[in-house]
Amino acid sequence: MAKTKRYKQSNFVMSLMLAPYAFLLVAFGVLPLFMAVAEVPTPSLINPDGGWDAFRIVVQDFRFPVAVKNVGGFMLYFIPMMMITVIVMALMLDVKTTKWGRYLRLAYIVPASVSGAVAVLVWWAIFEPTISPIKPVLNFFGIDSARQIWQTENLTYLIAIMAFFALAGNWILIQYGSLQNISSEIIEAARVDGCSAFQLAVKIKLPLIQKYVVYMAVLVFAGGLQIFVEPQLLNTGVYVGIASSWSFDQLSYELAFKAGDFGGASALSIILLIPSLIGALIVIFKTDMFDVKTTADKESD
Repeated sequence: MAKTKRYKQSNFVMSLMLAPYAFLLVAFGVLPLFMAVAEVPTPSLINPDGGWDAFRIVVQDFRFPVAVKNVGGFMLYFIPMMMITVIVMALMLDVKTTKWGRYLRLAYIVPASVSGAVAVLVWWAIFEPTISPIKPVLNFFGIDSARQIWQTENLTYLIAIMAFFALAGNWILIQYGSLQNISSEIIEAARVDGCSAFQLAVKIKLPLIQKYVVYMAVLVFAGGLQIFVEPQLLNTGVYVGIASSWSFDQLSYELAFKAGDFGGASALSIILLIPSLIGALIVIFKTDMFDVKTTADKESD
C-alpha cells in the first residue's frame, strides 16, 4: 500500500514538472503546425485559386532551387566541420583533468554566448581590412577591401564559419558532459589492458557516447536547414542584396511578408519540417537516448 502511494506521488511530481514543457510544446509546436496546415490552401496573389497546389508552386518557384543549392552547400561544410571539431575537442578536453580544466571549459563557452546577429558584425569587422585585427594576413593575400570577401559566391563558406563559431563551444561542453557519464571502472579496465590515450578515445569513449553524437548530428542538421539570421542580416544590414532569398527560411519570410503568400510560406515550412522530423524519429527509435529502465531492470543492476 505504501509503495502504491509513493508511486502515485512520484507520478504526480513528474506530471507537475512536465506540465510547463507540455504547455509550451502544444502552444508553440503542435498548435502552430495545425495552423500552418490549415493555412496552406488559403488563396493568395501567387495562388489565387488556393488549394494544396501551394506545395507545387513553392517547389517550382525560381528561388527554391537556389535556396537548395545554397543551404546544401552550407551544410556540406558546416555539419562535418561541427561534428569532427566538437568530438575531437571534447575527447581532448576529457583526456586529463587539471586545475585549469574549468577555465578551459569557460574559454569554449564564451564565444558561444555571441548570438548569430552579433556574430555577423564580429566577422564583418574581422574581414574589414581597415579595422581588422588580422589586417597583415588579409594584406598578405592581396585583400584591401571587404567587398573582395563579401561576395554572394563566398557566402557558403562565410556563413558556415559564422555558424560554426557561434555553436561549437556549447556543443563541446555538451559532449564533454556526455563523456563524464562513462563509468570510471570501464576507463580503468581499458588502461590496465594497455590502451593508449588515443585508443581509449576512439575504441572506448567514442562508441559509448554514440547516441549523443547521433543526437547532436540531428540537431545540427535541423539547425543548419533553418539558417536565417546570418544571411538575412548580411542581406539587409551589411551589404544590401548580397543574400536575397539565400536560404529556405528567407524564402519563407519573403513569401509571407513581401508577397503576402502565407499559404506558400506555410507549405515551405512543412516541407522543411519533414527531414527534421525524420531525424527526431531516428534519435527516438534507433538509439537508446530516451530508453527508461524498468523496475525489473534496476533490480537486476
